[in-house]
Amino acid sequence: MLNSDRLVIREDMTMLKQLQLAALACGLVSTGVHAAPAQQPPGQLQPLIAAMEQRLEIANDVARSKWHSGKPVQDSERERQVIQSAESRAGEFKLAADDVREFMTAQMEANKMVQYARIEQWRETGHSPEKPESSLTDGIRGRLDTLLPVLMQSYSAFQPYRSDAKCPGWVQSEIQRQASDPVIVTALQRAAGDLCRIKASQ
Repeated sequence: MLNSDRLVIREDMTMLKQLQLAALACGLVSTGVHAAPAQQPPGQLQPLIAAMEQRLEIANDVARSKWHSGKPVQDSERERQVIQSAESRAGEFKLAADDVREFMTAQMEANKMVQYARIEQWRETGHSPEKPESSLTDGIRGRLDTLLPVLMQSYSAFQPYRSDAKCPGWVQSEIQRQASDPVIVTALQRAAGDLCRIKASQ
């Protein structure tokens, strides 16, 4: 293994640990601190979590593409473009630009969590995944771009419920209902870390 390869692996592992710690800091990951038992969540939450999960499922293909191309997970320029694109459409969905920036930053961090986790799994098992059917630039990112307005519309619809005291419980319950893959569950918890404007009950 070349020294440059070792450096990339070390950097990837450092980033993965940082992202995992960020998820834990949300107060939603199951580490002995749980959200309060939830009542029936509002109907607006289900499509929002579903869109967030769909974005994370696409991250699996992003990881496969980067595994075969050797490109790093971290792509700061792409992140900047995605966040700027979302911010430019904030008014269209009656959202504050700051809220959109915070929300989309969380989605990007969660997406990287999935990528790092998958790549680490493949390294540990020695199993190389199949190449995705479409390329990162021509197909996969197009799917992410198409999903953006769906994500923003769902986020906009959930705005009235973000300050409800039951919000953390709703979010945690909906994540557990929709996702079963531990990697996706943890990433969803990171993606949803700023959905509620109040802290989860201790």
